[in-house]
Amino acid sequence: MIKSTEILAERIHEIKYQKIPRKSIAKAKLCLLDWVAVTVGASASRAAELSILTDALAPYLGKPQATVLFSGKRVDLLNALLFNGHASHILDYDDVHPTGMLGHPSVPVLPVVVGLGEYFGGNGKKLIEAIVAGIETEVRIGEAINPAHYRAGWHSTATLGGFAGAAAAAKILGLDVNKIINAFGIAGTQAFGVQQSFGTMCKPLHAGKGAQNGALAAILANGGFTAPREILEGPFGFGKVYAPQKFDETQITLRDKFKIDEVLYKRYASCYYTHSTISCVIELCQKYHPALADIESIEVKVFPMAIQIAGKLAPKTGLEGKFSVRCCAAMAFIENNAMESQFTDAKVNSPDIQGLMTKISVVPDDKLNEFAASVTINLKNKKKFQTSVDMIAREFVVTPEEWQPVLVTKAMDLLETRYSPQKSAKLIDMMLNLETLDSINDITKMIRGRARAR
Repeated sequence: MIKSTEILAERIHEIKYQKIPRKSIAKAKLCLLDWVAVTVGASASRAAELSILTDALAPYLGKPQATVLFSGKRVDLLNALLFNGHASHILDYDDVHPTGMLGHPSVPVLPVVVGLGEYFGGNGKKLIEAIVAGIETEVRIGEAINPAHYRAGWHSTATLGGFAGAAAAAKILGLDVNKIINAFGIAGTQAFGVQQSFGTMCKPLHAGKGAQNGALAAILANGGFTAPREILEGPFGFGKVYAPQKFDETQITLRDKFKIDEVLYKRYASCYYTHSTISCVIELCQKYHPALADIESIEVKVFPMAIQIAGKLAPKTGLEGKFSVRCCAAMAFIENNAMESQFTDAKVNSPDIQGLMTKISVVPDDKLNEFAASVTINLKNKKKFQTSVDMIAREFVVTPEEWQPVLVTKAMDLLETRYSPQKSAKLIDMMLNLETLDSINDITKMIRGRARAR
């Protein structure tokens, strides 16, 4: 039996800033930038849902230890991780690893990095180590169990998130290999989260619980709490139980490039399975300028999993619309975009969107790559416009230098819902120069500062 848990723990322990390639460092900073932006931005359009979460737990919060990014308040450490993790995934606008992890890598990791970094200390270089370690952990385990794990109905962001949070916390706390093994064991026994929750408040809760569970695992391990040492490879361990037909632990033991290099960022505020469809529709509209009144029908072909995950036929809310290929296609046609500002209840229920959705058919095609789509727009005069997009093939070749202006624009759009353009730009600059910071408190103190009146 390969001791994959021990090998992964050794890998995480060995991660040092000086040995991390420049590309991976650049991606870590972009992950922080994107995560802070979507977390702060959640307060603008999801205030009511966030209030439900925070108000319900308000009587049970402990002494202020870490910053809640979307409110600027400080609460106890573990609940700060829960709140920030939930908020960062609430817009479904956060980054993805769509090939190995099949989930959202930053949302269970960055709450831990920022929260524990704020409470326990650690300079920017230490935080970069933690970001790289967390994402390395969840993707390596994900590659050993997916796609079987995800296709069985598990939500990888949740099931893998605890391991990732534990790895990130281990770097902040300076755990040795033995304690990292125990942290993984404690995280693995808390693994949870199914796709039935998609389109509800419980999906972003998965990210918050992943961060909280991972940090709890590392804190307990640091205090001497013990756990199964073969949580991944054991006969009743995570791999055999959560992916009995697939578990390939050799993927966990590989030591090639860091998996953070493969993280992709969202250009649209919807499920990643809808992104190729959105791109197809926007490209066709920009090239041929079809009028809404002239549309006879639109046929969208997607990989079958896209329908399982994002196949809501009659969405009535902005949140449901993000998990509807049909709605996203209509949104892209009407709005020529699919940003957060488009996914309101009012727009999803508008006559134009609802009317166009009745003309859109979504057809499974297992010949397509998993995140690809083919769209044909049929006009009443019998003309047809068709194109195909494979989002993964397109985005994997984008360099960190090319991503940066895209994410700066996205971050400004989200941060300016709470802060002035000047303050937003300063926050962005600090995150892009994370390795020069003495403490994450330089960022969290600014976040706690006065927000712009809305």
